[in-house]
Amino acid sequence: VMVSATMYISGGLLNPALTIALAVARRLDLKSMAAYIVAQCIGAVLGAFMVKLCYPTGVARVMMYGMPVIANTVTTTQAIGVEALLTFFLMTAVLGTAVSPVAPRIGGFGIGLTLYFCIMVGGALTGPAVNPARALGPAVVAGAWTGQGVYWIGPIIGAIIAAVLWDRVLLPPLEKVAVEA
Repeated sequence: VMVSATMYISGGLLNPALTIALAVARRLDLKSMAAYIVAQCIGAVLGAFMVKLCYPTGVARVMMYGMPVIANTVTTTQAIGVEALLTFFLMTAVLGTAVSPVAPRIGGFGIGLTLYFCIMVGGALTGPAVNPARALGPAVVAGAWTGQGVYWIGPIIGAIIAAVLWDRVLLPPLEKVAVEA
């Protein structure tokens, strides 16, 4: 829902990993990328702060203000792999349903359904965040930084791999899109 609600403002970009990947794929300039990432991180911190304000203190603390948690049985390398793979799927959904000029215009629905899938598959392993800002906000409010590297490295790697694949192989060339538009 939030992707669709913010589509006209920022293209629905609420995730620094996806934002970086779109810049790598030449679909977003570096100045916009930096501005979006700052806004995304501030928004995540404000969101976690709202969790702290709205939930009873004990409940909010137990939930760690919404912070994702890596299972004890999952190594750091495995957690990075899980986050990378799930974010690869999420980025593929973004590119295939919202960015591609020939895609069906189901962006918000397709992206939301993919995010649901990612949560169901990765929930017991990494949380999952598939969004660095999603992990950062609660970490700032809770003052707990465990796993932050996983939630930045994995999603950025997965999103960039998907974006490069789409940019080089699956999306029409930028020049062709510009001529047809």
